[in-house]
Amino acid sequence: MIRKILGPPGTGKTTRLIKYVKTFVKLGTPIDRIGYFAFTTKAANEAVDRMLDAYPKLQKKNLKHFRTLHSLAFNQLGIKKAQVMQDEHYEDIGRKLGIEVTVYSNGEEKTGFVDSNSEYFNIINAARIKNVSIEEEYNTDMYSEDIDKHQLQILKDEVDNYKQAYGLVDFTDMIEKFNVAELCPKYDVIFVDEAQDLSPIQWKMYDILKKNSKYVILAGDDDQAIYGWAGADVKRFQNEPAKDIILPQSYRVPRQVQHVADQILSRIPDDRRIKKQWAPRPESGTTNHIMSIEDAPLYNGDWLILARTNDKLIKLKSTLKDMAIYFEIKGRKSYKTRLYTAIKNYTRWTNGDKLSLSECKDLLEFLEEDIELKEERMYDLYEFGYAKTQEWYEVFKTDPEESLYIREMLRLKEELSKPARVKLSTIHAAKGGEATNVLLILDNTKKIRDAVERSEDKYDEEQRVWYVGVTRTKQNLYILTAKHEDKGYDIESLE
Repeated sequence: MIRKILGPPGTGKTTRLIKYVKTFVKLGTPIDRIGYFAFTTKAANEAVDRMLDAYPKLQKKNLKHFRTLHSLAFNQLGIKKAQVMQDEHYEDIGRKLGIEVTVYSNGEEKTGFVDSNSEYFNIINAARIKNVSIEEEYNTDMYSEDIDKHQLQILKDEVDNYKQAYGLVDFTDMIEKFNVAELCPKYDVIFVDEAQDLSPIQWKMYDILKKNSKYVILAGDDDQAIYGWAGADVKRFQNEPAKDIILPQSYRVPRQVQHVADQILSRIPDDRRIKKQWAPRPESGTTNHIMSIEDAPLYNGDWLILARTNDKLIKLKSTLKDMAIYFEIKGRKSYKTRLYTAIKNYTRWTNGDKLSLSECKDLLEFLEEDIELKEERMYDLYEFGYAKTQEWYEVFKTDPEESLYIREMLRLKEELSKPARVKLSTIHAAKGGEATNVLLILDNTKKIRDAVERSEDKYDEEQRVWYVGVTRTKQNLYILTAKHEDKGYDIESLE
């Protein structure tokens, strides 16, 4: 028996899946006969945490079959971590071949070499997953125009040679080896979350997993299928024979935002998507069109600032610092954490608190004067002159801009010891996330213009990307328009 749970944004797919897991446990299915497979490690860990909350007697080791498909392949094949390709390996290959690309550092364009995040490797891996030639994948028109086609095959050959020379495998190798070996645990029931994002070789793995399973429950949403560039096969999800169960109520998306979302999806013909009726939250919410980042009320509430690509986010960092906005990007805080730690310790010291030896040593790095720790008072700073009566920014050796940035954030009463209220992310990385306020930065690239102006199915995914972006908000949506409205998604195109 196969069931397919179709969950529009915020309707609680994971909650429903865990509910079904509990039902099977209640009916007597052993926990080690249940396979629960998520698309990301984060999602798999969330499922584990929910099970541990529901069953306090369970231990994490009891949930070893709650994992990603890649993790299952890794475990079943007996692969060691040292055998897996890492970022540094791809960087090594890029430097060796000398393939230059434009990278961004501190908001500035610089020249670097291809690495694991490069579109070069995206093309190579996508071609492999889709079982097409590199040239065919390159010609899909879905990649940057500055990719050197002639370098792609050279790069692929070098990667193959590199893996063979050092006995390494990548994530695609793991799935391929699993599919050949079919070293599959026996499951009575399998769950697959975000199934719309599975690639052809992952679908083959799914076919192996379901052979001996009595029950199969898939969960996903074809309208949120945004990983076609990585080889995801949304049509297989759409056409998988199963009884469809549509989750009808969103607990995230307010009415006005749903209206915008529906307008985006209307660009995809009905025969290329599964139509789903779902109700938004009763709250109206707001949609706001702005022409500048300064027009968004970023000083209050929690925020997701979303863009199609990382480079737009990186370019935004300096503006947000000028505004004294505390933010995170890729999990990294916008200020120098060691400097802020030193500021806190300096404040404690000037107030008469004693510091530990390590706290003293960290603080000394930032003080203007060369002072030493007295041997007989190792846990106190040497009492010297004016420092005890001066503000930290008057006695610290710091970058003036960084110092001013922290001072302004403190003046605005930002809680720098806590996670940032404002998080910068690509739309792809934010999938599954949410915030009270979402600021969506529009794009004006050729790819986006084509997606707006043309109706071929290869452009459906671009519509879905923006659909995912707008549906991250729980209350207020802010749309920052492109500089040139005639070259991409403009104000009217998202209404």
